[in-house]
Amino acid sequence: MPNEEEAADAFGVLADPTRIAILRAFAEALDRVELGTDEPMPVLSFSDVYERVEIDSTSQLSYHLEKLDGTYLRHTEEGWQFTFAGESIVRLFLSGAYAGDVEFEPVDVDGQCPFCDAEALQVVVDDLALLRECDDCGRRMDGIQVTPAQIRDRDPESLLASAKAGRMALFWQFRENVCDECGGAIDLEFHDRDAGSVLEWSVRGRCRQCWRVVHGPPSIWLATHPASMGFHWDNGIDIRTLGFRDLIERLESGDWQSERVGEGEYEITYRVDEAELRLTADDDLSVLRAERVRRDSVPDA
Repeated sequence: MPNEEEAADAFGVLADPTRIAILRAFAEALDRVELGTDEPMPVLSFSDVYERVEIDSTSQLSYHLEKLDGTYLRHTEEGWQFTFAGESIVRLFLSGAYAGDVEFEPVDVDGQCPFCDAEALQVVVDDLALLRECDDCGRRMDGIQVTPAQIRDRDPESLLASAKAGRMALFWQFRENVCDECGGAIDLEFHDRDAGSVLEWSVRGRCRQCWRVVHGPPSIWLATHPASMGFHWDNGIDIRTLGFRDLIERLESGDWQSERVGEGEYEITYRVDEAELRLTADDDLSVLRAERVRRDSVPDA
């Protein structure tokens, strides 16, 4: 497990704007690296760094490079170059991930409030969560995590599209045993839902390393499986464009269902009009079988 004192020391090194400027200089050099180069991480000599960073003296630059060396930069015979940690941390700076909330004007969207039935929905961003809000009753719903970089330089329509695509990609990546935040391995657990819930089963995915958690019904987890993507595409639906409300409506209508059919085995059913796809999956969401049927060919129970 990470050591708190080591982490405090590593983050403490960054508490100086000159050191951030030095790391940015390396990022700018990396951005200009041509394809096919033998050295993917550029090496900057002392004089290269001195020319790229506003600093009073060479002695000050030596001091700051020494502080960055080992954790964020690596000293070589030719100069300095990024470490993985250096490249990762400077991208957080460039993307503005540290900056907290950003400005986003509310945008009116189609739909009916599930709480008061008013057709007065708008999309808002609060604390870097993309939410639907009813302008009549003030209730909020859904909630998709977004980033400052995701919001900047996008109009509302493209922001909504990016949030929808990001949600589905998140379930796909977790299902493939890769945390989207840190790359750690994922533990999956099936949970039986309470009586009366529209969801019979829910799956919780937790990263072993950074503890990020993603949860939802098996039908959403497997919506991006190739069999599901192809089935929906053939029936006029692009899974990547479905918003939170679209997913909920499919669950509430019964078009997407999950059922336990044996020990550690589940059947996930997707329906579009008379077409039906049945996936059989085990308890780590690996698909064992996929079958397309026509509902008018299924005998009555």
